[in-house]
Amino acid sequence: MLDFFVRNTRRRNDPLADAEAAATWVAELKAEFGSAAHERVTDLVSQAVTDGASPDAGRIDAVLRLNLDTASLHQQLGLQYLMNGRLPKLLEEQVRSQILDYGQAFISFYRLASQPGSAASPAQVALMLSRSLFFLGERARWQFYRHRAPQDGFWLQVNEHLRCAEQWKAESLPICLFNEERGTTVQDQFLILQMLATLTSGNLSTRQLNFSHELLRLVSDRMTLHAGVQETSSFVVDLLADQPAHRPRAQAAGGEYRGWSTADMVEILHGWAGSLEGGRTPEELRRLIEPGIDATLLRVLCREWAPRQMLFARAERVSVKGRQIEVAHRLPVLHRLIRKPEEEARSRAAQAGEGFEEATDIRIYGFVTTRRRDRMSALAPAAEAVALHDEFAKWELDNISLTGLGVTFEALGNEWAQLGTLLGIRHADHPAWQLGLVRRLKRQQGNRVYLGIELLSDRPVAAAIRPADTRVLDPSLAPELVWSGGLISLFVALGKGGKTVNALILPLSAYTLGKQYVMSARGKYFLVALGKVAEKGLDWCLAEVELVRTLQGPEG
Repeated sequence: MLDFFVRNTRRRNDPLADAEAAATWVAELKAEFGSAAHERVTDLVSQAVTDGASPDAGRIDAVLRLNLDTASLHQQLGLQYLMNGRLPKLLEEQVRSQILDYGQAFISFYRLASQPGSAASPAQVALMLSRSLFFLGERARWQFYRHRAPQDGFWLQVNEHLRCAEQWKAESLPICLFNEERGTTVQDQFLILQMLATLTSGNLSTRQLNFSHELLRLVSDRMTLHAGVQETSSFVVDLLADQPAHRPRAQAAGGEYRGWSTADMVEILHGWAGSLEGGRTPEELRRLIEPGIDATLLRVLCREWAPRQMLFARAERVSVKGRQIEVAHRLPVLHRLIRKPEEEARSRAAQAGEGFEEATDIRIYGFVTTRRRDRMSALAPAAEAVALHDEFAKWELDNISLTGLGVTFEALGNEWAQLGTLLGIRHADHPAWQLGLVRRLKRQQGNRVYLGIELLSDRPVAAAIRPADTRVLDPSLAPELVWSGGLISLFVALGKGGKTVNALILPLSAYTLGKQYVMSARGKYFLVALGKVAEKGLDWCLAEVELVRTLQGPEG
């Protein structure tokens, strides 16, 4: 009799006794520790895995309930990381450890509870494997956001979950992952992770990758796995290989392949892209739209996930060895470097007794800049290889093409180099500063980084702008943003659709669509109006400009 009461007391005190005990324990934990309950749940589930015994039905129910009741805490922790890209290193490592340890604890338990002969039902197996794939996807996204590849053996682990679900005939059983209105399956979670892995070329930002993941959660049910490689297969994966999905190719002997078509999914994305281009936000995407998320991104995804691989003619890359480039960044620094030859030429012209207006003649007709090379060549120093200066970062040139170049460098000390960073570039073959934009970023082994850089302009012109409706600039502007009586800007001739359009790179705070500015460049004055934004950075934007009229002087 006494033993009966002891057993019942122990059962009531054990949070893993059943689902009710787990729910009560978590509620008390949240009331006492708040968000810190997340870490204590991780410790409890990890201990249950360490015991090594095959869990009974009550323990399986309890762990599933623990996962459900703390899912919101886990989601908040993930958002804290995603929305704060500048977390201190120590805090970032702490958040990362909490996120990954939580997921790994449940993955390990669910693997143990999904073995043949387990006390779990097929529906519970479907739920456990779906959640495991969700957590594996979370682990992969952590790497993708940093432009890294998952560790060795990761894809074998992902594929093993699908094989396990197929053994239980549970891969298509509908389940509710964490009380969402929209259901899912093991197959859906597997496809979400595999399709996201096709976007790891290094040309999407963290927010764009996160949007792509949320998009896949909406449309994953429009894809269906089939055994082997079929004529309709858009992507395939070998369950016996440690690699993600890829386009169909010659099969290796002994592979266990699964394939799927993306035709229905891409058709939906095309429709949403068309709506966004027409100024209408689809209801399904309303909560996901933010800066950097637009129809252009959807068109990129349609291309990457097209039912049939789309081939593009790329500029030929020529490998380069043993050469370096000088690199500068930040708009004020770039403006100072680009205007330096002009200021030196002005100084030499003044010393020679010749007016600067005679020494350089910029003619902007339709806003295309030309120079009188005969006079400039007399004033400019001979074009010769420039020495690399210590004040600039020096990166190794990896390859070069007609439209850009590839570079590699040590990550330490160059953390500022991110997708979309505006760069000034100079190397021995091109003494003048060029402008480039980081389009691709891949982290390599040995703490090295590869960047793909698109060249925006090889002859940018330093300019100054001030609002047409005022003659006085805001006195609160930082001194580095002011030059020659105006706000710093850079004029570039931008290639667009086979045509050359005129554009200005200017501080982001100065941009307003249609706003008119008086622009001065090399002693000439123009009234210009700002057009659409072509590119945008943290503190700058590249906007098309329209020439309103030529002015005789700064006062018009």
